[in-house]
Amino acid sequence: MQTKDIKNFKMSDDVYKLRRKVIEHIYELRHLRLPRVQVRIGEARHSRALLGQASLKDRKVWITKAAINMGERVLRNVVFHELVHAIYGFNHDEKCPLMQAKLETILSKENCIEHFTRYHKKFN
Repeated sequence: MQTKDIKNFKMSDDVYKLRRKVIEHIYELRHLRLPRVQVRIGEARHSRALLGQASLKDRKVWITKAAINMGERVLRNVVFHELVHAIYGFNHDEKCPLMQAKLETILSKENCIEHFTRYHKKFN
């Protein structure tokens, strides 16, 4: 599973720990019974601003180490944003703080779940 914008890290104990942090946020949505999503961890090849990427409706997400290092709240926002792309194929919406093209608003855990749940209900 490759993308041109993020270079995958080879799996190691350290990378596994980073991946676990992403998966813990996915588990926060387990009550919605989401489909399995493939998760890769890596680094942006060209842009330091790139925090994550998804394959639309293909259930694949890439999260950068930079996003993980920005803390739990930022990471949750990035993971939920990429999940909307990967699961529902929905693109960006500048009116929604979760789905803006650039991470401008950092939502609380409750607000992230609320916004994600709206997309889940809309597309299911």
